[in-house]
Amino acid sequence: MRLKCNSCKLIQLWMTLIVLFALKVDALQRLKFERHRNPEQSHHNLKNELKSLSIKHKLKVEDATTVAPSKDRGTSLGNYANTMYYTRIEIGTPPQEFSVLIDTGSANLWVPSIQCTSSPCQNHRKYNSTASKTHVVNNTNFRIEYASNAGDGGVALSGFISQDIVKIGSYLTLNQGFAEIIDEPLKPFLNSPFDGILGLAYDTIAVGGVTPLLYNLVDQGHIEYLGFSIYFQRNGTNALNGGELILGATDSRLYSGCLTYVPISTAAYFQFQMTSATLNGTKLCLNCETILDAGTSMIVVPVEAITIINKLLGVTNPNDSSGVFFVDCSTVSLLPDMVFTIARKELPLKASQYVLQYGNVCVSSFTSLEGNSLWILGDSFMGAYYTVFDLEYHQIGIGKAVQ
Repeated sequence: MRLKCNSCKLIQLWMTLIVLFALKVDALQRLKFERHRNPEQSHHNLKNELKSLSIKHKLKVEDATTVAPSKDRGTSLGNYANTMYYTRIEIGTPPQEFSVLIDTGSANLWVPSIQCTSSPCQNHRKYNSTASKTHVVNNTNFRIEYASNAGDGGVALSGFISQDIVKIGSYLTLNQGFAEIIDEPLKPFLNSPFDGILGLAYDTIAVGGVTPLLYNLVDQGHIEYLGFSIYFQRNGTNALNGGELILGATDSRLYSGCLTYVPISTAAYFQFQMTSATLNGTKLCLNCETILDAGTSMIVVPVEAITIINKLLGVTNPNDSSGVFFVDCSTVSLLPDMVFTIARKELPLKASQYVLQYGNVCVSSFTSLEGNSLWILGDSFMGAYYTVFDLEYHQIGIGKAVQ
């Protein structure tokens, strides 16, 4: 299938990366998402997201845009064409500003180091420890993997750990550990709209024993509750508001009805048991292990499920090994809902929510990874549902997002 150039530039966003509460509303620390148009990138980067998924979720215990301040002391966050959501942070004294991807599937904060000479680092802002009065030397070696396809070496970054003041929204965390990256691979970071990654998962998966930023926000008295909630906007042409990340709280104005809670089965990733997933009356899974991941743009399903889904959706390239599947745009309004049942609550996803349209090209959100038995609900799902990540009581809350 040959695609027009403009469509290629947009579609590649779909797989560029993965690597990758109870407080009063007026007391929330809120970070708003901002949207902007995508920069020019290669169509081949579409395949990178699948590469960056396979190691990231194999650890299952088994068996540069202007930012406007938020009205409630937060800072704006960015949405990169409905595929990546990121925020601004500041590190050091005087502050050095960085854009970081919001990732609930990892637990470390990292940014490029001034010592990094690889091409991706040259395209992004770099942390200069010698320019910060509050920098504390640590120098523990650091290496993190976000991806690995069999035999391809994966996506790995390496560097060393430092400590400094980190500001997120209006909160200053002291002696926050983070990684200075000195070796960063071309894919998928060369043309990414963010400089680094902010992991928000459990400290049990933090590389190097570093205390995650969220934990330090609680320990230092900035927030009272170990948790956060996310509201994603999906109107990709809106350049001002991409949604909100709320630290230590929920906001009932951002969802309708009640929140449905499900216990977390593994205190590492935000993993839980989903009762079922059904498409057009066909049950695709029963009591399946599932991960909710803001760092994934797609919905990843087992191989046996993708075969059925592709048939029911009438994808035009079902045998494409890239894992990027196209549907006829003229049929989207006729396609069935995907119904996820979580904690006995049916949560439908309309075709307009699980199909992303780039001009005259439509891409299915559903993909698979060889050897993967998990369901991974990424941004396509989270765009329809307000989500609560409760690390204190080990549960996930889900409610219909206000559009």
